Amino acid sequence: MHNFKPALALLCGSLLIGGCATMSAEDCSSADWQTIGLADGTAGQTLAKADRRANDCAKHGVAMDRSAYDSGRDQGLGHYCVEGNAYQLGERGQSYNGVCANHNEVDFLAAYEKGRELHAFTSAASSASSQLATAESRHKELDTELDKYWNGYRDEGLSMDEHNTMVLELWSEMKYLEKEAIPYWRQADATLSAALSDYRDKVVANDPSIGTRLRPPSFSGPEPWEGPTEADARAMLQEVFSTMARATGGSD
Repeated sequence: MHNFKPALALLCGSLLIGGCATMSAEDCSSADWQTIGLADGTAGQTLAKADRRANDCAKHGVAMDRSAYDSGRDQGLGHYCVEGNAYQLGERGQSYNGVCANHNEVDFLAAYEKGRELHAFTSAASSASSQLATAESRHKELDTELDKYWNGYRDEGLSMDEHNTMVLELWSEMKYLEKEAIPYWRQADATLSAALSDYRDKVVANDPSIGTRLRPPSFSGPEPWEGPTEADARAMLQEVFSTMARATGGSD
């Protein structure tokens, strides 16, 4: 009987390092096809990988032992096509290539769908949190930049019109983030974080709805900022005049 474990570890290591996309003449001449098939099956490789190996070796004048390869691959698929692995594939958002048709695929797909559900909820919550952080960071950056201009800084390389246009664009984007994007992503973040927590509670409780293609609420994003408008220009001027009036003790 073959001792597959050392060779399998070596092959899996080479898969991670170089992708094992081709086989050299030396690889082909010394190939243990059953061990190679075992490694490919354990990795969930489709038969397209076997065809590439066969073609590579044919170029070197070596015939692949397809029977030994298929035997090893079938054994490897027995390790790959288990519910625990299926769940992890789905949880990581990885695709399934239909290789488990002869290895309890029904249970495999049920576990895979549960993993995909968790991936959908965690990804949505993470994305909303990231979008909120990005919007808040940009708002802070714009606020700091505008403070500089409110305090009299001017880029001497710009005409007055160019300077005013630039300041208006910065102000308009900041207000968009303040009134549209940040509130939107705060709501999305709160909603999706709660949805993820609720989903995890269902998993713990073994709720029968788990695995029925549950998906989180959809947040496609706020309406995009398209630049300053005339209304923005009027609002900015009003804000500037109001600020100046307060600073000098006057009224609007």
